[in-house]
Amino acid sequence: MKQKIKILFFDILTPDLKQRELFNREIYRGSTYSEVTRQMVGLKPEEWVYCDATQSVFPEDVEQFDGVIIGGSTGDPVPGYEKPWIKKTYPYIRKIVKKGIPLLGICGGLQFTVRALGGEVIFNPKGKEFGTIRVEVTKEGKSDLLFKGLPKSIWFQSNHKCIAKELLPEWKLLGSSEMCEPQAIGIGDKVRLLQFHPEKKSAHLKHLVRMKKAAFFEDGFFKDEKAVKKFLASIKNTDPAGKKILRNFIAHFVFPNKHR
Repeated sequence: MKQKIKILFFDILTPDLKQRELFNREIYRGSTYSEVTRQMVGLKPEEWVYCDATQSVFPEDVEQFDGVIIGGSTGDPVPGYEKPWIKKTYPYIRKIVKKGIPLLGICGGLQFTVRALGGEVIFNPKGKEFGTIRVEVTKEGKSDLLFKGLPKSIWFQSNHKCIAKELLPEWKLLGSSEMCEPQAIGIGDKVRLLQFHPEKKSAHLKHLVRMKKAAFFEDGFFKDEKAVKKFLASIKNTDPAGKKILRNFIAHFVFPNKHR
């Protein structure tokens, strides 16, 4: 029988309840970001503990968890743009790392963790990376258990405008894309950070485009309806690779740590 685990989902999506409700309705079709992530990870509801970190109320006993997953965020952890609630997450993230609990940071989760651990986050000078992107796994990434069973070149969903400016000396670059070099970062043997979204399905990106089409036109991402149709057609199904990454984290980082 598979031994049960307890994973903390550290939700940093948005403190705006109306925006969260809109996402749940339009993107997740009545579900939630936490729930669709849990399903992609392949865990049972009783193995998943939810924390709305945007409200600055965190579980006191972090050591009760076998692993932590930090999802994406609408907030930008860039100096001068950090809201008070964002800054309040940093000590808790440092606590997770200090206690040696396996942590997987996704998109905003990467950025918040980078800031918490002393790195710098900036707005990507190349612009917003959005859509299905090709991630090239580095030599170190290829030998990393997070990418076990995956090819050197992999397609994933992406949606971000901020990036880690550079890696600290002890950090390892595990994967890169054309628009963002630090797509995957390894910190020690417990922390893995991904700028892309292994938990997002192609349908989620398509729903997002339709929901925010006016905003995409306004900021120049799309010039006309033809561009929208072309973009939607370019979105690939990345579910198998996304599930593999997430489940590798559980199998090769969480379970081994639990048995130590």
